[in-house]
Amino acid sequence: MPESTAAVPANPRCIAVLHIASEVAPFIKSGGLADVAQALPAALRRLGHDARVCLPCYKRVYLEADRRGVRWLPQPMIIESGGVDHRVGIGLVDLDGLPVYLLACNELYDRDGLYGPSQHQDYEDNARRFSVFSKAALALPGAIGWAPHIVHAHDWQAGLVPALLERGFNRALPATRSVFTIHNIAFQGSFPPHDMRLAGLDPWLYNPMHCEHFGRFNMLKTGIVFADRVTTVSRRYAEEIQTSEFGWTLDAVIRHHAYKLSGITNGIDPIAWNPATDPHLPARYDVQDLAGKRACKQALRSECGLAPYEGACLVGMVSRLTEQKGVDLVIDAVSPYILAGRMQLVVVGSGDLYLEHRLHALQQRHPGWVYVWYGYNEGLAHRCIAGSDLFLMPSRFEPCGLTQMYAMRYGTLPLVRYTGGLADTVVDVTTGAGNGFTFGPVDLGHFSSVLDRALGLYQYFPAEWAAAQRRGMTTDFSWDRAAQHYAELYRSITWP
Repeated sequence: MPESTAAVPANPRCIAVLHIASEVAPFIKSGGLADVAQALPAALRRLGHDARVCLPCYKRVYLEADRRGVRWLPQPMIIESGGVDHRVGIGLVDLDGLPVYLLACNELYDRDGLYGPSQHQDYEDNARRFSVFSKAALALPGAIGWAPHIVHAHDWQAGLVPALLERGFNRALPATRSVFTIHNIAFQGSFPPHDMRLAGLDPWLYNPMHCEHFGRFNMLKTGIVFADRVTTVSRRYAEEIQTSEFGWTLDAVIRHHAYKLSGITNGIDPIAWNPATDPHLPARYDVQDLAGKRACKQALRSECGLAPYEGACLVGMVSRLTEQKGVDLVIDAVSPYILAGRMQLVVVGSGDLYLEHRLHALQQRHPGWVYVWYGYNEGLAHRCIAGSDLFLMPSRFEPCGLTQMYAMRYGTLPLVRYTGGLADTVVDVTTGAGNGFTFGPVDLGHFSSVLDRALGLYQYFPAEWAAAQRRGMTTDFSWDRAAQHYAELYRSITWP
């Protein structure tokens, strides 16, 4: 099968690594996993490593791949699951030099939804869908004549990969080691016990030390138990998931395997998120000249129908609309500041209908001061981040978070709860060397207090605000830094 035309840079200690993920940008995306599964392998290739990616060929993936010129291997793989054989086709797309392999099985992946027909409903056969995906991903190297040093599995959808590798599913990979990354421990892939037969693992592994968790077959736990190394997406989140508050019942499992756990903070794509070149913006700017940012603020006010009141701080939020993201705190807190003329609010996102209805009521109460866009709008998300002065992320928990890093790169100060990756990336301005605002306990009083402090700094201390903007815009959040940490982790389990 023809490989990617982009050569891997010369590297005497080149690591061959196959990333296995259920979503990869720009083919399919429901969250930060898709960004990581695209950006991390691309950064590894820039360091001279042979990194590749595979994902299921959902309906939307096929359409995007076809547009990009996908090439299909003539012979499909036959993957068994629960006594049923599935024909899995292999496609290859060159994504700006990154080889992306598509695993196509129409009866499992040719659907409109990703994990279910809606955000609130899963497909009943997800255990089969991702058992077949995990097996096909491990069979892929043999089908294309390539042997990786590392298979790097992401989240519960690929949680079976380390177990299948360790139990000898593909005996052609005897020296291949496994890394498993937890992007969000709240999502675990928990299924009835009988679904374990779909994975093809020994039945005796259904026990509390291996695959069973509170009477269910748990794919995330399986990945944690069998992987050679486990990572998560920020240093602080690696500490938090070992506690009962943030471990989602797996904290004891994480503590037991803490010897192989590391936290590596995600990066961002400095090309896609660059205010000096961003095609979504009405004006460009950089840290040396913020005139374009002021133009973006005026344009955002006009686009969203907000009153042209220059004294108000323009506050943005781009997020899934869930309680985890602290949207309820924002709704409860902002009205007094809006009525006082101190802030305007732009929200972009979708999620819980209850919160969407509350945001709609907030917009109705404050016409010209609150604007909400329901759904996914990439261009508006960029313009909201660029045009806002302050960006809200009061998450109850946040494994890493990317938008706070996007905001800082665009000169927009983030206001975040001190948790997970938010704590690793945002430093409060009260330190004298900060780039945003942080608060601790999740309640209306603490959130209102930090919001009042942020609006006060914006209104009365513009020089300090500008200094914090410059610090945020010049912080290195690139993937190259994170990729180097992953390369060192790979080496630690592949070479003495």
